[in-house]
Amino acid sequence: MLKKPYVIIFSTMTIDGRIASPAGYSKLSCPYDLKRLHSLRAEVDAVMVGANTVIKDNPRLTVRLVKGRNPIRVIVDGKLRTPINARVYDVSEAKTMLITSTRAEKEKINALREKGVEIIVLEDQGEGKISLTKALTSLYDLGVRKILVEGGGKLNWSLIRENLVNEIRVTIAPYIFGNGVSIFQGEGYRNTRESPRLKLANVFKCECGNEIHVIYKVMSYANVNSTHRLL
Repeated sequence: MLKKPYVIIFSTMTIDGRIASPAGYSKLSCPYDLKRLHSLRAEVDAVMVGANTVIKDNPRLTVRLVKGRNPIRVIVDGKLRTPINARVYDVSEAKTMLITSTRAEKEKINALREKGVEIIVLEDQGEGKISLTKALTSLYDLGVRKILVEGGGKLNWSLIRENLVNEIRVTIAPYIFGNGVSIFQGEGYRNTRESPRLKLANVFKCECGNEIHVIYKVMSYANVNSTHRLL
């Protein structure tokens, strides 16, 4: 059986399933939702985002709204497009790891290593794409047992596509974009038979009174042997 961390996706989306507008606007969380996110950060070993999230939002990915330790920050950036002065690469705040590919510029890798960023270089799968399965097994070998994904739609979809997600936590905010970035942004499944099998674990109204938080557990994937269970 694959040895990898337990993977939790956390996203806040509009009621039409968008995590960002066509213009890139993505500030959807109420203060209670943000605190819920920071509490989860404090519980996991690592938090993972993709290159687009770093480029567009320049997040810190630290625990600030609750008491707790900072998780390891993991950046998935196969082409190494993220700027070396991004806030996540400030290792004085928290340990940071970059997972990139053999396509990445060696000079940029060396510059980040000099800043104290730990780097995992995986084989380029084409156009800077990497195997997230290999990325997660590498993190498991380094002691990461539970990881929170705060990715954009492409990272979320790639993890689902590679059968790597154990749990999905979604806050539904009272907005409509009509277009933009989907919580899972990819080629998609053709029908419900191809979808992972999900089980509702919890649902509750946010303390703000105007959002709903939903937790689903991934029980199995349609394209793996039926005896393979994630939980």
